[in-house]
Amino acid sequence: MKRNFFSQKTLAIPFLISMAMVGLEVSIGIAIFSFVILFWRWGVETFGWKPLSRRLTGLLSVGLLVQVLIQFRTLIGQEPAYTFMLGLASLRIMDYDNDRDHKFIVLLGFILLSVKSLFSLDIYWIPPTAVAFVCLWHSLLPNVYPEKNKMTWKILLLSVPMALILFMAFPRLVIPWAMSRGGAGSGAEIGFSEEMNPGRIAELAGNPQIAFRAKISDLDLKSSRDLYWRGSLLSYSQGLSWTPGRFPMRSTTNRQQEGTPYEIAMEATSQMFIFVLDGTKDVSLESGAVIPLRGGLFRSARPFNKATVYRGYWNHQISEKDKADEMDLQIPPLTGRVLKYVDELKLKNMRPDEVLQELQRLFSDGSYFYTLSPGVYATNDLETFLFERKRGFCEHFAGAYATLARALGVPARVVTGYQGGRYNPWGDFWKISQRDAHAWVEVYFNHSWHRVDPTTWVAPLRLVIGAEDFFGMSEEDQRAFARSIDWRPRSESVLLVWDRVTFWIENINYQWNYFLIDFDRESQRSFWSALAAYRAESIVALVLIVLLCAFLYRSLFRQRKNLREEEILLAAIEKWAGQLGKPRKEAEGPFSYLSRLEKELPRDEVALRKAKMFYDQKAYANKEGLSGTELLKEWRSK
Repeated sequence: MKRNFFSQKTLAIPFLISMAMVGLEVSIGIAIFSFVILFWRWGVETFGWKPLSRRLTGLLSVGLLVQVLIQFRTLIGQEPAYTFMLGLASLRIMDYDNDRDHKFIVLLGFILLSVKSLFSLDIYWIPPTAVAFVCLWHSLLPNVYPEKNKMTWKILLLSVPMALILFMAFPRLVIPWAMSRGGAGSGAEIGFSEEMNPGRIAELAGNPQIAFRAKISDLDLKSSRDLYWRGSLLSYSQGLSWTPGRFPMRSTTNRQQEGTPYEIAMEATSQMFIFVLDGTKDVSLESGAVIPLRGGLFRSARPFNKATVYRGYWNHQISEKDKADEMDLQIPPLTGRVLKYVDELKLKNMRPDEVLQELQRLFSDGSYFYTLSPGVYATNDLETFLFERKRGFCEHFAGAYATLARALGVPARVVTGYQGGRYNPWGDFWKISQRDAHAWVEVYFNHSWHRVDPTTWVAPLRLVIGAEDFFGMSEEDQRAFARSIDWRPRSESVLLVWDRVTFWIENINYQWNYFLIDFDRESQRSFWSALAAYRAESIVALVLIVLLCAFLYRSLFRQRKNLREEEILLAAIEKWAGQLGKPRKEAEGPFSYLSRLEKELPRDEVALRKAKMFYDQKAYANKEGLSGTELLKEWRSK
């Protein structure tokens, strides 16, 4: 019998929830494609539109696979997996027709939920995932089951202890293809980059997704202005564009974990960047090796394919022997007004500190505008940026400042990473999102490197209130108040109710993520070692758990064991007749009971006769192949 998808609420609703959860992570093109296919299927069922043939949907599935491989060059990664699974799900709904398709759709829904769980540990997804999972399981149960709702909850209740045992007993595996965006083939849509091209960091900062969370309560750094999260150094200047140089490894023989520790819980990136505070001297990973590089940089020996916790050791008093060289004075060819500006300053024979003061005056004259949408600049379009348009993001100001400093004889380099973050007073941690992506400059004089951030002169409010609040302002307010560092200060006493709720939810999510990330193989060993230390108590607890599971199984399922179709039908009739005051008597046989009801309830004589004939043929004549599904539906509706 032909089936309709949207008329089956217990299947359609959870499956659409699963698709929506995945659909939030894909490009707008595949989202529109999936919506069009779903809308078409709805029109087929509602208005009798002509459906797509299975041959055509098969060709579209192959085409979708080819498109994903061409676009991402792999099926490995979050976005390629999401894209293919979402498109395939919509095409399978178009093909939905029979019981076999029903089971395949349910399986596909489970896969969508599993993929979402692999890529995201956020607690926000637990409620919709749980609802979708339970409903999909419910739709999988045959209609002949009595009290399907109770059966579903019984199965779910019994599975919880087993899930906890599996979580505690078995190590968590990292699936090789379970990687977040930013890896190869994903287009690096939110991935950190080792190159700084005009607009690249602005594009990254337009994404609100979390990069990492940091606990720095033991450090004397409570202002977002002090938080510079170092990621990469760029040494080759092309004007506004910069690329990394060669930073050799630091010696690992004398590594000491000196200084005050702090912890970072970083989201999966499929990259090897380790972001640290300026002044960090060492980093330790719970698993895997850390590669220290010159310039205060750190890299992991392998990509972060899962959310990871690492510890940094901060001591700003320990100086690192990192001298400038010829590479830190390389500049691209200068022309036009830029060359004229540099030549005029060179004639003054200024000291390095005087050069830096002159550059500060240039960017502090009030005509420059800090914005996420500065327009398109060419790679070496310094003249247009400095003297004509004067609109830019942190990367434009940092790149231009460092290039001018080099041209005037002061060694300089660009640092990219994140700046600031949003402090959560409930959980005492900082949330650093992609919006906090930032670029600044380091200049070399007096035998050491010094941080210079041109954003301080152009838009100090961005550093004071943080990127999330600053970019939440209108562009008119940004232009008007960017240099007013005391504009609308935020403090605990003036937080809105919504802010408090947000902090509370973020804290719960952080604690949940931290627990899942931190409970690794070493934590499992510690757990079982602790149990071994209390052997007698552990044995008693294990026996009690086994007895509890046995009791739950016996209590939940002993009355529903091996029920045949005719017995289920008889139970439904007994329930209906009992409500009419016609219960089954003791020692009264099923056939006799149905015959009595047929005489005492003449209005339902025909239906009862059909049920009695079915029971007779199944129970007494032992005939196979008979289906009582329609009869059961009829009696359950009474």
